Amino acid sequence: MKWYEPRAAVAAGLLAAVMLACLLPFLGKAFHMDDPLFIWAARHIQSHPLDFYGFNVDWSYQEQPMAREMQNPPLAAYYLAVVGSALGWSERALHLGFLLPAIAFVLGTYCLARRLCSHPFAAALSVVAMPVFLLSSTSVMCDTMMAALWVWTVHFWLAGLDPERPSRLWLAAALLAACSLTKYFGVALIPLLSVYSALQQPQTWRWLKYFALPVLILAGYQWMTARLYGQGLLWNAATYVTTLRVEGGWGSKLLETLAFCGGCTFIGLAALPLLWGRKGVIVGVFSAGVLGCLMIVMKQLGVFSVSEGGHVKWLFLAQMALFIVGGLIVLTLAISDAMRHRTPASVLLALWLAGGLVFIGAVNWTVSGRNLLPLAPAVALLVIRHLESSPGSERPDRFRHWWWPLGISLAVALMVARADWHWANSERTIAGTMKDQLASRCDSIAFEGHWGFHYYMEQMGAKPLARTPLHLNHNEAIVLPMGNTCLFDLPSNLVEPLAKVDVTSSKWISIQSILDGAGYYSDEWGPAPFIFGPATEESYWVFLVK
Repeated sequence: MKWYEPRAAVAAGLLAAVMLACLLPFLGKAFHMDDPLFIWAARHIQSHPLDFYGFNVDWSYQEQPMAREMQNPPLAAYYLAVVGSALGWSERALHLGFLLPAIAFVLGTYCLARRLCSHPFAAALSVVAMPVFLLSSTSVMCDTMMAALWVWTVHFWLAGLDPERPSRLWLAAALLAACSLTKYFGVALIPLLSVYSALQQPQTWRWLKYFALPVLILAGYQWMTARLYGQGLLWNAATYVTTLRVEGGWGSKLLETLAFCGGCTFIGLAALPLLWGRKGVIVGVFSAGVLGCLMIVMKQLGVFSVSEGGHVKWLFLAQMALFIVGGLIVLTLAISDAMRHRTPASVLLALWLAGGLVFIGAVNWTVSGRNLLPLAPAVALLVIRHLESSPGSERPDRFRHWWWPLGISLAVALMVARADWHWANSERTIAGTMKDQLASRCDSIAFEGHWGFHYYMEQMGAKPLARTPLHLNHNEAIVLPMGNTCLFDLPSNLVEPLAKVDVTSSKWISIQSILDGAGYYSDEWGPAPFIFGPATEESYWVFLVK
């Protein structure tokens, strides 16, 4: 089937329609992972709009100020407060409101791609087909909103730089500030766009003045939060991400970062036969075999052992090796694009990708799929630009097979998003089950763990159990979600086991499991973004205080 590259208005409508078709089925998804932090901040903003983090939360062993617990700026919470006020605070209402940033992200990618390649519709569709896009867009965290602001910043900066159009550059500067106040990683746009601008206009440095706007806004934010909370939150977040570390040496971190890049974007791996033909597939399979042998020799990837009891975990190993190959494909595309074109745009894309991967693997406290979303447009553009400049690209039917990589990547993305949807909903379901089964048998219910499970347990009337100080009440039930975070041992002389519930949220895909080696939200759980295969059950233990 011949590739269809429509006019801009038609392309925008088709992209929005495809994206909505993919996301609307997930509107009822339970709040998940760090969603509650943003919801609580948004609710607080409704009554205290100038004191966005002026309340306490119990999110890691003990109650402490939200300003210390939250490591993201408040702009997404302000947007969430507007959505909640207009549409309500149900899952469907908030997810519906967050479709707008997702649409803005895809359309921003399309507009940027019109400047950097000849098939912008293909590039934007490639972003929609990535697992990282669907997973990020089914949450109410800050990632999709930040990525949308990121890509529009780049678009307007490039559109306003040569020839210089001050209105577009000032708009880009304002979007850069908003991006940084949605997620602090947006600050990385300043060095990225500075390098591009220096290469594009080496004879003048007038563009530097436009960065004064985001710098002044961020400086004001640092000063204001220091006055409000006793510490500047911008500097506090920078300290946090660079000091906390998940275990694993540099070799392990490198492989994990490549695996997350290849698996979360996936389009490079799916397009391998089109990118380099049969020879590329042979090289890819050979590389996967070498990587598999390397990982067997290493024995350990972060917290995960690739063998157990002398038996190699071949299913995990094969997928991990393929994901790493996918990451290597993307890196190879960035290097070859920079060497082939030698333009400021090719350098921009290479630094966009490489800088993001360095931050994710070497600077940030954990490797996480969420942090890869701003890199998705660069990956899509690199793939499309390679196809456009490779031998035979002048043929009008060059892209006739592009539907196949898109379909494969989208199928993987939908399966992974569905598994994440099941996992989130299972925490909501188990919270309701615990209330029904324990309310008549116990005087009160407490729980450990956080994420969406925390949100729904509190809705059911249970209280989070703080480690310091630890208060246990007679005939109180305590629920421990064993696959969750911030768990601690209970004193064995004061509690006794009451029940155990095993839940299979998704039978054939693991999103975050120490036993399966999957850790999409943090490599603290596993070195791969997700794993296909029989998934380990999640266990919920219930203890009764004597």
